[in-house]
Amino acid sequence: MCEQRSGQALSDGAGKAGSPRSSDQAESQRDRGNLQGQITRLFLMQELAIHRPSSASRVAGPLVTAQTPLRISHPSSNARRSVLNAVTPKQGSFGRARCRRQRSVPLFATASAEQRVMRGRAREHSSQSNPHEAAVTHSDIELDVDFDSHVLSGHVEHTVAVKSDGASELALDTSDVTVSSITVNGKAAEYDLGTAHKALGSKLVVKLPAGLKAGDTATVGIDFAASPEASAVQWLPPEQTAGKVHPYLFTQCQAIHARSILPCQDTPGAKFSYTAAVRVPKQLRALMSAVAVEGGAEDGADLQRVAKRSGAATRVFRFKQAVPISSYLLALAVGNLVQRELGPISAVWSEPEMVEAGAYEFAETSKFLDAAAELAGPYQWGRYDLLLLPPSFPYGGMENPCLTFVTPTLLAGDRSLANVVAHEIAHSWTGNLVTNATWEHFWLNEGFTVFLERKILGRLYGEQRYQFQAAGGWLKLQHTVTKQFGSEDHPYTRLVPDLQGGVDPDDAFSSIPYEKGFAFIHYLQQLVGGSAAFEPFFKAYIEHFSGTPLTSEDFRAFFEDYFKSNESIKQIDWDTWLYKTGMPPVKCEYDESLGKAAYELAKRWHTADVMGIGSSGPSGACAADIEGWSSTQVVAFLDKLAELRAMQPLHPSITRRRACGGGPMNELYDLDSRHNSEIRSAWFQLCINAGDDAVLPGVEAFLQEQGRMKFLRPLYRALNNSKSGTAKKAAVETFERNKRSYHPIAAKMVAVDLKLAKPTDE
Repeated sequence: MCEQRSGQALSDGAGKAGSPRSSDQAESQRDRGNLQGQITRLFLMQELAIHRPSSASRVAGPLVTAQTPLRISHPSSNARRSVLNAVTPKQGSFGRARCRRQRSVPLFATASAEQRVMRGRAREHSSQSNPHEAAVTHSDIELDVDFDSHVLSGHVEHTVAVKSDGASELALDTSDVTVSSITVNGKAAEYDLGTAHKALGSKLVVKLPAGLKAGDTATVGIDFAASPEASAVQWLPPEQTAGKVHPYLFTQCQAIHARSILPCQDTPGAKFSYTAAVRVPKQLRALMSAVAVEGGAEDGADLQRVAKRSGAATRVFRFKQAVPISSYLLALAVGNLVQRELGPISAVWSEPEMVEAGAYEFAETSKFLDAAAELAGPYQWGRYDLLLLPPSFPYGGMENPCLTFVTPTLLAGDRSLANVVAHEIAHSWTGNLVTNATWEHFWLNEGFTVFLERKILGRLYGEQRYQFQAAGGWLKLQHTVTKQFGSEDHPYTRLVPDLQGGVDPDDAFSSIPYEKGFAFIHYLQQLVGGSAAFEPFFKAYIEHFSGTPLTSEDFRAFFEDYFKSNESIKQIDWDTWLYKTGMPPVKCEYDESLGKAAYELAKRWHTADVMGIGSSGPSGACAADIEGWSSTQVVAFLDKLAELRAMQPLHPSITRRRACGGGPMNELYDLDSRHNSEIRSAWFQLCINAGDDAVLPGVEAFLQEQGRMKFLRPLYRALNNSKSGTAKKAAVETFERNKRSYHPIAAKMVAVDLKLAKPTDE
């Protein structure tokens, strides 16, 4: 059942540092408008009428029925409204989740037509390129990888499709990239490299031949060299690898870092196919987000347009990506890499020292792929390989087509963290095929991917797994809103944030697009009749928008047309869901039977120290409390306890036994010695918040041995916000010791969290 939030506490906090926005600016994001978006919706709905399945193939019928909804006049944006509304839950075909309206808002959106129209416009604030006038549709790339100078240099040949008559220039994004020459159709061309913007880099403008018309093409060749400090690239010395013998390189281009490697149209709304030839030291192997060309590894081969380097022997690897991708999905890794097969189209790659552990941990990859294809349609990318990276990789996984990058923090030894692989597999459809047009609509990428990930797990392990993961996601969402952003009024808690003014999308990154996006999609599923109604829609949505970047308004138009005979969709408050801050207006309740024991245990520990003054722990607590539990259940226990203690941390006597006796949590459950990274992170945060300085050596070791931002940022923030002077000091000292081993993106974001640097929008 989904229920409306009965009220929302007013917050006296404005936006946190790193994302200042006045209320007027926030409103302007929602109100800016012209008729372009409405026209787009009208044309889209006409097109959908052709593709929409017949009503006989769709299941209608509301899950949530509004009774006596009240229309309320639209007050000022800062006022709180109330509405009387009863809801009648009906059982959905997938799970027993119930949704209730959570925030005091009208049942029906009150935004004007002009306001809605504007939101449909895919205005790009994170790129200075011009794909609407001249679009790069294919790129032939040659790269030389120089481990001595830490420079990626090369040549790119862009095929440019002219989109409008009279287009006179091609605009590309760059960031600290040196351009030595440019040709257009084989002839030297005029170009201008603009002044660098702190977040967006420099705009490269290439003059095109006069008289071009829509439909014409041109070829633009560029000789370039990336900076040794390129934000997308991490160069690892041998001592930072598993083998300790060979150097290593990997890239991370999401969100706007591809421009630091080569000039490109660095926006998710511009897609291109590519080929690549990569020259590396002979003893190393290159991999890319593409399919390796058979027989493409050539010892001593030369690149056609890049000068040969003297010195050590080299080899060239060749790749082809036939499916158009966005620039953030361009990826390269070079190292001492070997593979183990996982299935008909899958293998895991890694250094020899880790590859067997990876093969065991990710053995279920083929099952995930099969389940995803049942839900979303045929797999389009040819190969699905995994690359197990060194510990400094800043994410759990990165959905690079054909080659997902994953962190070694997933090597739990019991496959308990393999859901990350399910998530990255889901991206093969949601994100890689169906892509948000701009970073402001990122929830369409991650919200749908979390939804498909949980559907995959539900198909393989039962409905309760979907429900359990969804319930845990709601806890993470609450933590993000209340702890990371500190206010329900924070502008980055919108599903569609305002990135005007050159905001780096990395600064707005959080679990909001993931978990608030999932909450919205799950709510829509329950509203229209459950899985039986929504899953056919989901597959139709993937098919229709495959290869076509879209906005939130494009999604809305498709959804409303598909379910136009379903009266329940009139209840959807699109305005609040998409453009208002804070927790969702509707809270869905999930089947928590898998987590019941974990949640009950959390309540016992909570009530044993309600006032935060210390106690001997709950009566009868013993090691048998968690005997036989999965790692996921232990994390659920710790997360639930953290939620219950959000306002008043535990006393340190609760988290571990002291010399004088007292709280036995660590001794009973042996939490300090756990190797599962999710357990370690949750446990360490609980202890830091409790002022338990005895945990600091373990925290510092964890922050040194891996660079995943999911763990780095919350732990550094917890240390920095601790009342313990020792913990505060440890935050800065630990970061200073380890920042050079972190990926540049991770180091930048942690520095902001510790207030050692300012966000790029300040």
